[in-house]
Amino acid sequence: MITTLAATATAVLILARLAILLALHLVPSGYNAVEHAVSDYHVGPTRRLAVVMTWLTAASWATLAVCFLTGFGPEGERMPILVQLAGLVVIFIVLPFLPTTLEGQKLDLVGALHYVAAIAWFALAYSLTGNLVRAIGDSSALAAPLQVLHVVALVALVVLIAALLVKRARRHVFGLAERVFLVAISLFYLVASVAIILR
Repeated sequence: MITTLAATATAVLILARLAILLALHLVPSGYNAVEHAVSDYHVGPTRRLAVVMTWLTAASWATLAVCFLTGFGPEGERMPILVQLAGLVVIFIVLPFLPTTLEGQKLDLVGALHYVAAIAWFALAYSLTGNLVRAIGDSSALAAPLQVLHVVALVALVVLIAALLVKRARRHVFGLAERVFLVAISLFYLVASVAIILR
């Protein structure tokens, strides 16, 4: 019962995150989906909305952790999953206090810490998809969509990293690749929470 309630809360929180992510791109901000990172929305007129999105995401990681604390999944997978989820909760709680350095500004300590936190959450969120695929298992009716989203997230992450390394591509590729990754990751955890409810 607690597992089902926690998984349901996770699904609701992720849907709210996706709604706010969309809203961030619709309200006037001076940013756009091609040239700017989503982190930029934490600076300027959209800051409050972005902070709400970030803390809703922290809550979704926490409610997902409750599913495994209450015994969902193979015993061998629970501790690695819980450790990664705990890391994600902490990162998303502190992210609003680590605003990014906007393009053209000098990178300071806070901006550098933001990049470290962002890299950590991208890595953890993707790594965790593999653990969840195994924990949910091939017998789930949603195993195939989870595998597809796992691959989409990987491709987007590779393109995103490549765009960071290739300066010429950064302006025209990074923003879109990041958003594909963010949506794919959000949908993965949404589908995973539904799979937990169905189990």
